[in-house]
Amino acid sequence: MERKFVSLFFAAIAVLFVTSAVKPSDKASFKMIMDLLRIPQTPERFKIGNNEVDYKSHDLQVLKFNWHNCGSSQDPVKVRDVTLVPDPIKLPGEVKTGFTAQFLTNVDSPLKAAVVIKKKVLFAWIEVPCVDNVGSCTYGDICSMIPGDPTDPCPPPLSTYNIPCHCPFREGNYTLPASTFELPSVGGLPSWLEEGDYQVEATLSSNNTRLACYRAELSLTK
Repeated sequence: MERKFVSLFFAAIAVLFVTSAVKPSDKASFKMIMDLLRIPQTPERFKIGNNEVDYKSHDLQVLKFNWHNCGSSQDPVKVRDVTLVPDPIKLPGEVKTGFTAQFLTNVDSPLKAAVVIKKKVLFAWIEVPCVDNVGSCTYGDICSMIPGDPTDPCPPPLSTYNIPCHCPFREGNYTLPASTFELPSVGGLPSWLEEGDYQVEATLSSNNTRLACYRAELSLTK
């Protein structure tokens, strides 16, 4: 156990050094980041009490799904009471999710989304680079990315509860009771990104005005 802890300690020091020194725009640094992300990772919840090092820092633990507001209470788009099961999420598979949302203003194109995804690698969070529009990417207008015609009806269960799925999103209150969705295998997602602990932060804005910022901590498993 002592030898394993020492090995993990020096590996963690190396990870922290690399993450503080690399510049994602540099090809060599990009390769180092990708090499770190390829290190097999077991979700934290499966380590505790299983002869693994018990990490005491809350910031480094993802023991269950969490949803946080990373913006301001004054932001006009509010999403609360988010639920997600199973936890951890299995890809592919079914998930059951629900939420309540409040739009204090109409939300229309251009709707910018800045997404930052980090994966837990040993004692550090490593930002997943944006590759082929997957990862920590900024999307100029997600309204234009939503498939289908804006006049098309939304699929159930969204249509069942009068929740819009196309822009514009009208001012109002929306509630989705816990409902089941099928998650297919994510095309183009590397297999080494399908298991581990993640932080996902998304900031929505329109015409340089922030609408919302939320961060989720979750685990994926095969």
